[in-house]
Amino acid sequence: MASSTASQQPAQVWDESQCVAALAQLERLQAQIDDLRLTIPRVVAPLSPQITKRPELFAAFKKAAVGSQSNIKAFRTTWQSQETQALFEHTKASLEANSDLTPGAQLPRYGWEQKEIRDRDAEARRRDGAKDGEDKAVVSMSKEERERILQEFRAANGQLKVFSKDDDRDILIHFISGGLKYRFHVVVNSETNGGEHLDAECLGNGEPFVSITRCVSLRPHANELKPLLDMIAAYKNVQSNSCAKCGKLLDKSALVPTARRSKQPEEANEKQETVWEALHESCLD
Repeated sequence: MASSTASQQPAQVWDESQCVAALAQLERLQAQIDDLRLTIPRVVAPLSPQITKRPELFAAFKKAAVGSQSNIKAFRTTWQSQETQALFEHTKASLEANSDLTPGAQLPRYGWEQKEIRDRDAEARRRDGAKDGEDKAVVSMSKEERERILQEFRAANGQLKVFSKDDDRDILIHFISGGLKYRFHVVVNSETNGGEHLDAECLGNGEPFVSITRCVSLRPHANELKPLLDMIAAYKNVQSNSCAKCGKLLDKSALVPTARRSKQPEEANEKQETVWEALHESCLD
């Protein structure tokens, strides 16, 4: 009798941020499931007649098999994580309290992960603006300054495809690295105080694109265009695939380093270019 009464107790009500975080976690889980559907095609793809030499065939097959195994391991880690299991427990309790799922049909299926990132960035900007009661300097760029920065970026990175519109406020960058096609979208947004803030994401469902977006959202100098563009270019230019901090190729989620951070050269030299390092998301300070 007691257990029956307890099961009918309403689940603890979540606020909006908790609901958005839960929906974002489900979206990440769905993206991993969608990606796993391509496991068999990826594994058998090297067996096509295009590869005739046995060493090359073996290397391609091994790479596809190991990559697929890593994807399965990453999915298992996400599924068994405390965050996902707590979400399932809350959902079960909420369903027992109210079995009417009609309102949920009106919610969009995608976009929650990006909303979670935007909300987190907005909260961080709000805290920074109110810190110690000090007014933050308004960050803004003129049209001419954006044009100059983008022209210099194009000249320095001729192998990247860079498109822009709306007076260089909407930027799309394409390139291929390590067999993957990367697409970065940067938007310069105006704020009510006359300033601007930059939103950036790595387009694509599943990993490593989702993790890259999270790492880019945590970048230093968040509202400076040039460091952001240079960071994006570093996803092609960084040669090492091992993490500069832990020295490992894969993290606990079987992901390669998806963060890029600049490092000051040990010896000051005007001709020395900025050094970019690859880091796991979990190894970010």
